[in-house]
Amino acid sequence: MSRIDVISAFAGYEMRRAIARRKVLILVAFTILLGTTPYFALSRAGSNIVPAPDHPYIWVVGIFLTGSLFLNFTAILIAAGAMSEEYEQGTAELLLSKPVNRSDYFVGKFLGGYLLFLGILAIDVFLSVASAYSTFGVQLDLGLIPGFFLTQAFSSLLFYSLAFMLGELLRRSSLAYIFSSALFLSSFLISGFLDFIYILTNNAFYRTIEIYLPTSPADSLPQQYVIPRLPSTISFVLRLAGSAVVPTIQLSIALILVYMIIGLLIAAVYFSYADISRRVS
Repeated sequence: MSRIDVISAFAGYEMRRAIARRKVLILVAFTILLGTTPYFALSRAGSNIVPAPDHPYIWVVGIFLTGSLFLNFTAILIAAGAMSEEYEQGTAELLLSKPVNRSDYFVGKFLGGYLLFLGILAIDVFLSVASAYSTFGVQLDLGLIPGFFLTQAFSSLLFYSLAFMLGELLRRSSLAYIFSSALFLSSFLISGFLDFIYILTNNAFYRTIEIYLPTSPADSLPQQYVIPRLPSTISFVLRLAGSAVVPTIQLSIALILVYMIIGLLIAAVYFSYADISRRVS
């Protein structure tokens, strides 16, 4: 088998392994819930809640309401267990006893979990658009969806990579979930606090710190792509979608790459030199 075949085999194995666990079913259930509930709630909240000019763009609301929290937690949940669960079950030693390179195993596991995440992201986007159609009628500017999908997929690599790293370093899924989630929530809460202080003081120092927190580029990039391409007259939709913290799309991409590369390098170096334990109890 070629290296591509081996990596593909490990990626397929990782997807099947993750799907076989109940957590994926729970994620899909939440995806369905979050992809439909906001639209039906808005449609029944009264005719004055959503102005008529905003109806053709209401699909934007759902994809941004789920992006910052649910999708990042989904990426964390999938990535944190990709490596650690193999150590807990004792299957890492068995898999690596085969005539394969560690790098092929590492890349295959990473890609398999990420492809699974992309599937959940695709379901979320599809349900958001379908629910918007069914509740508010014909939707416009749907040509932005492929670009949104790509920017959201790239943004999610930040926390996916950090969670993947922690799964390898800690080698216990529960600890990897806890530390990854704590990292995300800490960044999310600190970002909100710094934004509040910045509004009160207008001191650029607080905004600068906020920009470099991991949640800022992860949340900003999809907004930087979609929001400028929407009509400025749809105030309700734009208000719910929020605004980007990072000033430029280039800086958002650079920060995501820095966090992703750091996470993957640490995980790869540790995996390359650390012993493969028989089983982590």
